[in-house]
Amino acid sequence: MLGFLGITFFPMLFLGVPVAFSLALATIFAYVKMGDPRLFMLIPQRMFTSMEHVVLLAIPFFILTGEIMNRAQLTDKLVKLAGTFVGGLRGGLAHTNIMSSMLFAGITGSAVADTVAIGSILIPAMKKEKYEENFTAAVTAASSVIGPIVPPSIPMLIYSSVMNVSVAGMFLGGFMPGILVGLCLMVIAWIISFRKGYGIMRSFPGFMALLAAMRDGVPALLMPVIIMGGILGGFFSPTQASAVAALYGLIVGFVFYRTLHLRDLRPILKSTVSATAMILFLLACAKSFSWLIAYTQLVKHVTNVFLSISTDKVVILLIMNLILLVAGMFLDMGFSIVVLAPLMAPVAYSLGVHPIHFGLIICVNLTIGLATPPLGLILFAACGIGKVTLTNLSKAIVPFLLAEVFALLLITYIPFFTLYFPKIFGYVK
Repeated sequence: MLGFLGITFFPMLFLGVPVAFSLALATIFAYVKMGDPRLFMLIPQRMFTSMEHVVLLAIPFFILTGEIMNRAQLTDKLVKLAGTFVGGLRGGLAHTNIMSSMLFAGITGSAVADTVAIGSILIPAMKKEKYEENFTAAVTAASSVIGPIVPPSIPMLIYSSVMNVSVAGMFLGGFMPGILVGLCLMVIAWIISFRKGYGIMRSFPGFMALLAAMRDGVPALLMPVIIMGGILGGFFSPTQASAVAALYGLIVGFVFYRTLHLRDLRPILKSTVSATAMILFLLACAKSFSWLIAYTQLVKHVTNVFLSISTDKVVILLIMNLILLVAGMFLDMGFSIVVLAPLMAPVAYSLGVHPIHFGLIICVNLTIGLATPPLGLILFAACGIGKVTLTNLSKAIVPFLLAEVFALLLITYIPFFTLYFPKIFGYVK
């Protein structure tokens, strides 16, 4: 059955059929091959029942929050705040780019939104200071990977709903990996900037400038504090936290920054509905596909395949990392999580990997895949903003990808980075 699914699904994908339709059609073809007409009743049933998970209600609200904060022109404030902290280092704007992505990630959780928002401001500024254009685009694309790692994160919500893992535990587990990836990127940026003499050395702007930047940026940065503080304090559930975050975003945009206007609500809601519909339809089709995988006992076969290669935890996790990195380059992140997580997770769990730890391994792998040549989605956004060719960007981003892979290996083989905060708050025993 695994071979049959492969020869029906992947040709449709390569022909340009949308992922959701490819999943649905592959499932239908598999049921035809099995010859039991009663199975067709399960397709709409599974699609609708999969949408009844209350955690999925958080997806539209977090998307709405990101759209609100983007329209509120929040990026300028975050860039200014990041610049006051790291702008004086060698390659200051490169570090500002990376730190801005770390701050921006805690608000939108979207890698592509990060690339567009941060890149639109900092790529032209970096070019003015004589940074090489390929380097500027590479820094922007590589740092955007942090977006789906730091909470709130849509991929974490999807994984939590698919694998029945605590959303709050996943969110807590994402903080240290996100910071770790950012620090690794800053080290590479400093080395390259030092060797090539990038950037203008600046003195510390002074405490008054720092306080002014914090005054402008802190209201936006309170967003993740409200989300996590409310969840961990027991004030509301993750789903309720997403609605509170959207409400807070409206208050910040309309009252504090006063950069939002009533005319902005229409495009905000339109973008939110479009993105939500795409994600949920994909999940509905993928859930039906996942049931087929469970019905045909493909999980058992895949587990046997992995364990026949090796029973060594280090080797198995390395193989899984390679598979997930390739999947991140070619496949939609939501699809990869819904289909690959149920296949791989039982193997990882049997080797003693905690569900939260494995969820972060999956999320980090797939987000790195977004920035990996030749088909990483972030690369195309960075090429458009930076006005560079994909070939040149692919060469320039290699050192940053190596830094991210190094961080990935630390996250994979040292559970401390993902389980420390969940353990403190009681989500890991």
